[in-house]
Amino acid sequence: MSNIAAETIEEEAEVLAFDLWDTLLDRESTLIPALSALLNDHGSDYNPEILLRRYLAMHFRDSMIDSLIPGPHTPFKEISRRALSYRLEQIGLDVPDKEIRDVIRQWKTLQPYPDVDAALDCLSEEYKLVGLSNGDPDMLDAVRPNFDTELDGVVSVADAGAYKPHRASYDLCCEEFDVSSHQVVFVTAHTFDLVGAKAVGMRGAFLNRHENPYGSWIHQPDITVSDTEELADMLTS
Repeated sequence: MSNIAAETIEEEAEVLAFDLWDTLLDRESTLIPALSALLNDHGSDYNPEILLRRYLAMHFRDSMIDSLIPGPHTPFKEISRRALSYRLEQIGLDVPDKEIRDVIRQWKTLQPYPDVDAALDCLSEEYKLVGLSNGDPDMLDAVRPNFDTELDGVVSVADAGAYKPHRASYDLCCEEFDVSSHQVVFVTAHTFDLVGAKAVGMRGAFLNRHENPYGSWIHQPDITVSDTEELADMLTS
């Protein structure tokens, strides 16, 4: 099934649209040390890995709420600041807003996973490479130079007005690169935004870095790979 899907993708796809956070860019290696330092500064022995998971879960929940309610789009950085502030308060810490914002700024420094740069270089010979991210435009501008291979473009959900998996950002990606949805392969380490991509007609590649089950959604990935190196091997001649 995957080999047939890969052959179809090679024949039809023009754009590989990548989720960035946790798919191409390693959150944990930057954010866990930042949270550990913050906890230490406030005399807390709370586990920074658990704090990161709980903070990200709240961030995700609040971004989904923001996409569903009337009103203007709330920036990623603001949703993230609120989520981290809440989780710190929840474990009994009174952390000044400046220190919370200092952690949020670390998102702009995230580096690619070790497998990414060589794979993107290979894939760039046959496809346009695009970042399709929930991050704010300035965040995406900040991380683009961290890749050895230059991305052909980035699409921020801020320009679409709603977070993935709302269809607005996927539609915007197609509009900006003048392609039909079936000519785009959305690549992500997450189920939620791949479901969204498949629902609007994109191809889907589940990059399962963390060996998690995808789930029993009706919208299943066309291919599943363990990292970008395997993706490049599968989608290039």
